Amino acid sequence: MNEKKQRIIEESMKLFAEKGYHATSIQEIAKRSEVSKGAFYLYFNSKEELTVGIFEYYTSMVMSKVEAIQIQQDKDPKTKLVEQIKMFFDLLTNHKEYVMMHFRDNLQVGNQIDALVIKLNKQGFRWMQTSINEIYGEKTDPYIVDISVQIDGLLQGYFKSIVMHDLHIDTGSLASFVVDRIDDLINGMLRSNATPQLTIDQLSYGFAEDAPLDTIQKLVADLLEEIDDLELSIDQKKQLKEAINMITNELAKEEKNHVILQGMLTQVATMPSLQPTSKKIADLLGVELAIIEKENEGDH
Repeated sequence: MNEKKQRIIEESMKLFAEKGYHATSIQEIAKRSEVSKGAFYLYFNSKEELTVGIFEYYTSMVMSKVEAIQIQQDKDPKTKLVEQIKMFFDLLTNHKEYVMMHFRDNLQVGNQIDALVIKLNKQGFRWMQTSINEIYGEKTDPYIVDISVQIDGLLQGYFKSIVMHDLHIDTGSLASFVVDRIDDLINGMLRSNATPQLTIDQLSYGFAEDAPLDTIQKLVADLLEEIDDLELSIDQKKQLKEAINMITNELAKEEKNHVILQGMLTQVATMPSLQPTSKKIADLLGVELAIIEKENEGDH
């Protein structure tokens, strides 16, 4: 992001936290950001558009950090969840003005922000679904919406208390405590064989359209296991896993770059034993693996 644009976003949030959104003028934002009022309008057409920019800036930063932790192969799923929740608390502690802006002014700036909130909530649900499934397996599937709702409430409660009371906390200790409480609530549901109260079908996220993605993600996970079983050098396995990580990152995006997906799959498919699974993924994505075709033609 452009340095001036980032400074406008960060300084405007501090002003919104200090004075309130509605009481802050564009002139004040420009002065605090050390840019002219005209320069402000080079980046944002209005204060409402700035608010959307702030939301996009922070949600993008959060999700990129979540994904960076998620793809780490050297950590178990529960450790990754602790680190992700710690990251949330760290960001909140370092950027309380962002939360204060929303608490104080109850901002409503139109359909664009509403669409971004829905997108973020959908991404958050998918993150939680993946994390819980990695830790507890498919037995939690019937409860995943109830689990997600309860975890969201747990986190939001701590977020609110930290901001409202200006608390200074050990974020690592709190993250571990929260994950232990998540463990308690999930195991409690499973032990009591409770009846799920909400299901994915009831959500309005349109997950039915994403069904093939679940299949693709499982095949990608299969590829990782196949790589571990190969008799290759550490460097060769590392290169293959880096390609898989790039595929995973691309699949998590709303707008997928099929050129990147094709290139990374082609790289993985240079190993003959990985070609069948790579081909299945390519077929589901609608991309071609030219290397596979050429090698097969040469075999005849």
